[in-house]
Amino acid sequence: MIIFVTLPHHAYTVAALAEDRETPAMPKVEAMVFGRFLHARSLPRATYVICDAERMTGHERRMAAEMRGLILAAGLPCLNDPLRVPTRHGLLLRLHEAGINPFRAWRAEDSPRPSRFPVFLRSDAEHGHPIGDLIEDQASLDAAIAALPSQGHPPSGVLVVEFCAEPIAPGRWRKFGTFRIGEAISTDHGVVEANWCVKYGTAGLSNDAMIEDEYRLVETNQYASALAPAFAVAGIEWGRADHATVDGREVVYEINSNPHVAAIGPQRFPRRVDTLRLARRRMAAALGAIDTPEGAAFDVRPGPIVAEWRSKSGAASFPWRP
Repeated sequence: MIIFVTLPHHAYTVAALAEDRETPAMPKVEAMVFGRFLHARSLPRATYVICDAERMTGHERRMAAEMRGLILAAGLPCLNDPLRVPTRHGLLLRLHEAGINPFRAWRAEDSPRPSRFPVFLRSDAEHGHPIGDLIEDQASLDAAIAALPSQGHPPSGVLVVEFCAEPIAPGRWRKFGTFRIGEAISTDHGVVEANWCVKYGTAGLSNDAMIEDEYRLVETNQYASALAPAFAVAGIEWGRADHATVDGREVVYEINSNPHVAAIGPQRFPRRVDTLRLARRRMAAALGAIDTPEGAAFDVRPGPIVAEWRSKSGAASFPWRP
């Protein structure tokens, strides 16, 4: 069994894996919300994956790390060290310093003065759309940063990021998602949108050639070697890198430690179903390689940080229940 530990409201990300009855060799998958994880007085034998570290506070990271230590001491695998997974800002700094990314990022609260424009604003912890449009000059950037509090955004939680993207065709932009699953790296799928900020895809933009190209890139696991250094820099053992080809090289926009693995639904192009199923089979094999056979639960004797949190949280601890 593999248990993904997520922050509240983010357990949906692995629901499709937990409910998958069609993919051969898919191991048993469960999600456990962070509070339940901290309160458990016993936990089952399983491989554990700590998700959402980039969303956690420093104290939450310390508690997660203490629990991870208990899991490792019980002789069980636990992926993603919450003390090592970087914030988005830290990740982008590391990727630039390692020569993987040509673009840079700064914290908005530091009033940065980028040497090139355009730039854009985005949250350091969340995985949604940027805040506003592309910003073309320093005066506009200063004004946008000054306006953040009135828009409900603390500058301390916002990044200024240099724009780095290029279209694959007029009016069409594409990014790929590539997973790391333990030691395996798997190119999973592409997304095409009508603007530079590619998130969920724009219906009707892809054509037969693009769909066939996506299949080829996934089948050959095209980006595994290019993305391996980025995952190593990030220290993330389960997660998805969002990346694109710019000037002939792969650039990495983020690595999400709790990526949404969607169910494979109907597609406009039957070939895309082939692509998604191929990727899911490869993911199942990689998950199988890190799976732990079920067995008797082990007792959880919390360390001082989690014990103090339990005493102050006012909720009784409880045994594991799926």
